[in-house]
Amino acid sequence: MVSLIEPINVKNWGFEVLKNHIRVNGRLLQTNKKFSALKLRQKEWIASLLRSKTISLILEHQRQLKRPERERILQETLIAIEQKGIWIPDCEVRSYYDSKIQRYYKSFYKQQALSEDNSTSY
Repeated sequence: MVSLIEPINVKNWGFEVLKNHIRVNGRLLQTNKKFSALKLRQKEWIASLLRSKTISLILEHQRQLKRPERERILQETLIAIEQKGIWIPDCEVRSYYDSKIQRYYKSFYKQQALSEDNSTSY
């Protein structure tokens, strides 16, 4: 998908140039948008997508994920975000994912331990 990115200039708007905004396909986008600035529904959707993809890959391989596998999850998620029409810089999603990956591992291992305890207690 080709998008026309053009910086905002004084002629288009009639006032001083906005340094943190660009115009993409006629829409004004904030280039320094943070993950926390997204709507709650958008944040929850991205978080659940990352978590479900990560957990499914951990189940498939039965180990922690290697860098290329995490990158693949991140790229698939970024494509889904773009298709949904949510605009956020890739680095923000990457930093969010890097901050949450250890929690995904912990919750997965805790869930595995609980399921093993339940299966052996009967």
